Amino acid sequence: MAKKPPERPQDIQDELIQDLVTGLGTDLEAVVLFGSAAAGRYVKGRSDMNLLVMVSEGAPRVISRLLPFFSKWSPAGVAPPLVMSRDYLAASRDVFPIEFLVMAASHQVLHGEDPLAALELEPKHLRLQLERELKGKVTALRTRLLASGGDARTLTDLSREALPAFVAFFQAYLHLTTGSFPSDPAEVLSAMSGAGLEVSAFASLAQVRAGQLKTSPPELVALWEEGIDELDEISRRVDRLEV
Repeated sequence: MAKKPPERPQDIQDELIQDLVTGLGTDLEAVVLFGSAAAGRYVKGRSDMNLLVMVSEGAPRVISRLLPFFSKWSPAGVAPPLVMSRDYLAASRDVFPIEFLVMAASHQVLHGEDPLAALELEPKHLRLQLERELKGKVTALRTRLLASGGDARTLTDLSREALPAFVAFFQAYLHLTTGSFPSDPAEVLSAMSGAGLEVSAFASLAQVRAGQLKTSPPELVALWEEGIDELDEISRRVDRLEV
């Protein structure tokens, strides 16, 4: 039976774990909640619940075994889980350091031992991925803005989908330059501004995403163009970083 979004993530925690144990048995090693729900920013009906599911090395047919779990819980706002083994996680630290950095900063262990507790990330890998992602996203943004044709719904969808990734990039930048970063998106933007970087377009785009600022399609395109200029400057700074 499909589930509805809970009032709080912890209200469904026990049943979630029981269903994962039922599906994966002894191949289930750990379950971690990460993202906004783990950081105390869960909003019923709006926030996803993101799970990292750690399985034993070589566990067979994991996706098939998780299909009933996801069919049941996706209506409740549970996102498709990230599934990996400990060996895969350890071998991917140089490829996905931003994702692991942000995940480790806001997570709760729901089952098993914490796979992120002793995670070590190399600053040089983090800097390289950050520069690559920033420059790649700028190119992709220009393409998507053109492809939108100025359509209001397409532009709104872009704002909803893209902004969380940029907040993660800003957190990575702050980590590289100051050694720490806040988890709340508004505080991240404030910290970037305090570091002397212009992110006012992203502050406005965050208001658009939250429904606090109404814009016409041309105004939204102009905001994203300003955001691209801000990203260009940040990427230049990342390029010059010595880590």
